[in-house]
Amino acid sequence: MSNLTNKKIGSFFEKGVYVDGDGLRLRIDKNKNKSWSLRYQLAGKIREMGLGKYPIISLKDARKKTIQAKKIIYDGKDPLEIKKERQLEKKKKIITFQKISSEFIKDFQVEWSNKKHIQQWTNTLNTYASPIIGKLPIDKINSTYVCKILKPIWITKHETASRVRQRLERIFSYCIARQFMKGPNPAAYKDNLQHLLPNVSKVISVKHHRSLDYHDVPYLINELQKLKTTSSYALTFLITTATRTNEVIGATWKEIDLKNKVWTIPAPRMKMRQEHAVPLNDTACYVLNIIQKHNSSDFIFLNNNKKSHISNNNMRLLLKNNFPEFFKKTVPHGFRSSFRDWAEENHNFSSRAVELCLAHSNKNKVEKAYLRSDLFSKRQSIMHEWNKYLIK
Repeated sequence: MSNLTNKKIGSFFEKGVYVDGDGLRLRIDKNKNKSWSLRYQLAGKIREMGLGKYPIISLKDARKKTIQAKKIIYDGKDPLEIKKERQLEKKKKIITFQKISSEFIKDFQVEWSNKKHIQQWTNTLNTYASPIIGKLPIDKINSTYVCKILKPIWITKHETASRVRQRLERIFSYCIARQFMKGPNPAAYKDNLQHLLPNVSKVISVKHHRSLDYHDVPYLINELQKLKTTSSYALTFLITTATRTNEVIGATWKEIDLKNKVWTIPAPRMKMRQEHAVPLNDTACYVLNIIQKHNSSDFIFLNNNKKSHISNNNMRLLLKNNFPEFFKKTVPHGFRSSFRDWAEENHNFSSRAVELCLAHSNKNKVEKAYLRSDLFSKRQSIMHEWNKYLIK
């Protein structure tokens, strides 16, 4: 029985339920919105399923949907449950940014030498990207969304913004490669975001790590040797080897060859992902010999519970608490700059040898292809001279 017509429906404005027949109903809410529903009985239970809004779903369409649902009911199945299952399957097929970014971090965390990188990736994406694009299908994200993420922090927190952009670009490149989205990459800077975001070089100056004048470093080394703590030994070792904080705190005894005075840092722990042999000068060896007497653990610089290494903040806190006048001028990473300034201003060392002491990569691909020696003997001489300068 068909009670409704398009003319009748057009005349209905009051809230209520208007029956067409075979369980098909037109509902009108208090805001005069009209929608279809199908009321039916299955296994002794009355159920009601929405069929869509009118006039998007016309009277003719609603009747067709009713017939289709009745066929399902006739087979002893519940059309509402089938509808829910289809919606769930559809949701599963939608690849959101949140889902794909979690998958990317899980797959590529093996590349990161520092475990904190995993947390940094997760935190920056959760803080800045996910609130805006987290629930969006990956193929719907464009440069406009990326700009919405970056603009609020592009000037005020430019270093953070740059990292967020780089991480987004990597994730989107991954999605393009897997054909989850089409190129070009919406987070690419060249020929894309560079035209949408201000040029920060014209707005803010680049800030480098604070660095102590190399003339003050020998005094600091002398004072550090008086403290005789794990953090003071670690900082002394960092300064005398001109290495990075994460390389020092994660150092293990199996990386050390005291007989030949070499510290071999495996590729996964290096920033450039290349194994690096560090010549150990006398002060570095002295530190290792002192610690070795009281340490049978895998890690050299142990934390208080003796189960893992010290954190990357220990040396910074040591400077802050014991040498506040120096802390105003430097951070642990800054001693690499102190070493570089000393090497350039006081000796005729080859610039390449000095760069290799710092484990810097040669950016010139042509030179890199031909200059394959690690100049270890020259670096031994440089680190020996650095030791002579520090221990006066």
